[in-house]
Amino acid sequence: MPSATMNTFAHQQFTPEYLAADNSARLFITCIAFLSIETIFICLLYTSRFLSGEPKKANLSMVVLMTGCYIVCLGKIAVGILSIKIGGAGRHTPTLTPTEITNSLKLNTTLQLVCPLTTSFSKLSILCLLHAILASTSRRSELVIRGTFIYVTTVAIIQLIIPLANCQPFAYNWDIHTPGRCAIDGLALWKYMSIPNVLSTLFIVCIPVPALWRLRVSPLTKAGLVVVLMVCGAGVVAAILRFLAFVRVENFSDFTYEEIEPMSWTVAESGIYMVAGVLPTLRPLVRRVFGGVQVDGLVSASFGGKRGKVVVKGEGSGTSENSMDKGGKGTVTEIEDEEKGYMGMR
Repeated sequence: MPSATMNTFAHQQFTPEYLAADNSARLFITCIAFLSIETIFICLLYTSRFLSGEPKKANLSMVVLMTGCYIVCLGKIAVGILSIKIGGAGRHTPTLTPTEITNSLKLNTTLQLVCPLTTSFSKLSILCLLHAILASTSRRSELVIRGTFIYVTTVAIIQLIIPLANCQPFAYNWDIHTPGRCAIDGLALWKYMSIPNVLSTLFIVCIPVPALWRLRVSPLTKAGLVVVLMVCGAGVVAAILRFLAFVRVENFSDFTYEEIEPMSWTVAESGIYMVAGVLPTLRPLVRRVFGGVQVDGLVSASFGGKRGKVVVKGEGSGTSENSMDKGGKGTVTEIEDEEKGYMGMR
């Protein structure tokens, strides 16, 4: 860690342009933008739940997960803003005071602990929705969703443990004068911890695809599912771009200047996942806003309304109007909305 005299000496080596360089605007704008987006969507979630008229315990797990996701997303945004204000993010490391460098390293350690929570909460809420919609259509769908749920949870736990156990003592994460060592290089940790998140998002995107082919639903309903999948796909893109941003960083000798792009994608990634998690809950709100216009298919329901009946057309000529058995052989599933008289995802 540079001392104050080393910083003074460093100031004499660099041009005024280098000393004045500050690229923090991108991170600050990203934080403010996603603070607004995430707050709007969490408000929409609660508004939709209120309008649904469902019992308080209905789909409570999804609400709890999305609320937790919003809270930790706020924590991530706070870390980003504090990194600029007290950690020198956006400025070259040799121009910072020892206190600013220490603050920046502490905030980076905090971010390593917050990141697994933001992505896992939003993904688990989406999986809860997919389980409610698709688990009854086939035993295979149920097993895939449950397996993905376990995978996401396991990855989150491992990604929480690694930063806590990586450096001994823990204070060595931000105080290199403390005797200690880290098992994994900090840059490598940032680079490769995003790969499991990309894989889990790909799993989530692929889960509903077979159902889209088998379910007889209106084009608007399919469009609604496609929108959710596209938002998840945007999360995959953000995760990949975040990984590539870290790959382009050769070393962390000037980490406060080089961390802006990766940190911006980190904030964006979690915000995108949160939007994807909230979108399927907005059907009651869309009903209220558009009145009699049949736009229910734009978003999948997780609250409100009567249960539709599932019509399973088997391989034979017969048709059953009972709920599909988890081990059923049906090839086409129609989900009919008794309340509105048209097909929509329930």
